[in-house]
Amino acid sequence: MSTTEEIREPLLEVRGLVKHFPLAKRGFFGVAEKVHAVNGIDLTIRKGEVLAMVGESGCGKSTAARAIANLHRPDFGTVHFRGADLAALSGRALKSARRAMQMVFQDPFGSLNPRLHVGTIIKEPLVIHGVGTPETRQAKVEEVMARVGLRASDVTRYPHEFSGGQRQRIAIARALAIDPELIIADEPLSALDVSIQSQILNLLKDLKDEAGLAFLFISHDLGVVNHFADHIVVMYLGHVVESAPREMLFTHPHHPYTQTLIDAVPVPGNGKRSGSSPQGDVPSPIDPPSGCPFHPRCPRATETCKTTMPLLEATERNADHKAACHNPITDPGVSQ
Repeated sequence: MSTTEEIREPLLEVRGLVKHFPLAKRGFFGVAEKVHAVNGIDLTIRKGEVLAMVGESGCGKSTAARAIANLHRPDFGTVHFRGADLAALSGRALKSARRAMQMVFQDPFGSLNPRLHVGTIIKEPLVIHGVGTPETRQAKVEEVMARVGLRASDVTRYPHEFSGGQRQRIAIARALAIDPELIIADEPLSALDVSIQSQILNLLKDLKDEAGLAFLFISHDLGVVNHFADHIVVMYLGHVVESAPREMLFTHPHHPYTQTLIDAVPVPGNGKRSGSSPQGDVPSPIDPPSGCPFHPRCPRATETCKTTMPLLEATERNADHKAACHNPITDPGVSQ
């Protein structure tokens, strides 16, 4: 197999992923309800690729990320990592997969043990996976700390002694310590100031370029992923409504929801928005609407949209560009 073919091999393949959360009954005769968090999504990440998953809060992005990482057990669907079904793995094989797939969480303070020194936090994955000797582990800790812009003298400090941006660097260093192939970053910038966000984003870009890491990057901000992603998946109420290479998504969005997200990205220079955010609130995932989930907020909705769920299908422009819409946008920049 050629080098080009090896690079194009899927590292992560998700098919038909479903995750619902049952709710307690209200009263003795109450009807059992559930949160429809993720409703049958597909995605593929290749080696060295950054796939961004975007959408408003409550659309199922974080649940999907956790289900992919096996922190939530999927109800249906499969997650194949390095060609193996994660649900079928156990013992050493599962431990090996977990070593190669690491997570960086949204809240850097909540994800770090406040009672441990930074050096111990970063070293912990090496100990858990039995990597190296005490000497080589310490050298690895110092190496990854330097890569993320932390000083070697910081190893004896505690998480509360650092700023939010520095704590996120610690979390990234911990993920890097065991040389993963894929990092799932769940809203890693949202808890940080704007100036710090750019620093962390540049750090992630450098790590991708230097180490060939693949990323599943979760964000609600299309402006952020425009500078990092190779491919973008747009989620709404647990469904993928559009999927496309980054540049194609921004220049030729097909789904009205994608267009409204693009319209909401601040314009460089003056900070003003080029358009408006989607009108109204996201419907409840406990009682989602019939038909297309976006139809209650969509300016292009028809009667068909209200009754029939659209399929995620390739557009005429490109087979890698897919949209789930009965009445897609054909002219870029036009949302009505």
